[in-house]
Amino acid sequence: MAALSQARNTAELHVGALHYNFEREVASDATVYAGGIVAQNSSGKAVPASDTANLVVLGRAEATVGAGEKVLIRTGVFLFDNGTSSEELTTADIGAAAYIVDDHTVGKVGGTNHIPAGVVVDVTAEGVSVEITPTALKSGVDVNTTYNAATADTLGLVKQAAAVADATSETVMAQLNALLAAARTAGIVAPNAD
Repeated sequence: MAALSQARNTAELHVGALHYNFEREVASDATVYAGGIVAQNSSGKAVPASDTANLVVLGRAEATVGAGEKVLIRTGVFLFDNGTSSEELTTADIGAAAYIVDDHTVGKVGGTNHIPAGVVVDVTAEGVSVEITPTALKSGVDVNTTYNAATADTLGLVKQAAAVADATSETVMAQLNALLAAARTAGIVAPNAD
């Protein structure tokens, strides 16, 4: 999908979400469109949300604002476009994170940089209802995600140690020590206190 080039009528849902309004100056090379998802760059300036490293999603733009001006941003639960193909969210994703595809679209992965947009509240034919609360997004605390296990072809979503061969009767101790060393190097097991 393409980023916004005009204001968008983004529906807000009233489901007991925390609402907060604040302002940020728009970056010198940006225009933020009403109804679009607004992020903050590493300089603290407002930009249209995108798959760009180091962005933090703030909320929905309440007006169309050009470079150097202040944009009013609102947190809450908003209805955005659903990603397509591997980005498409389903009702099975309710309660999981939604990631930025562009400034009006959220998805399952969010491209290369995986910028979290918020938490999926609902998925319908109209789009994805996303709760945006920037402080929760920036904290990175995730106690609800179920991580994929590793398979023979792919790593799971946990830090993993290097492969170690199966133990044989002659070398069990050496192979167990190699496994422990690999797990310590990967940060899975704490180092010895020696």
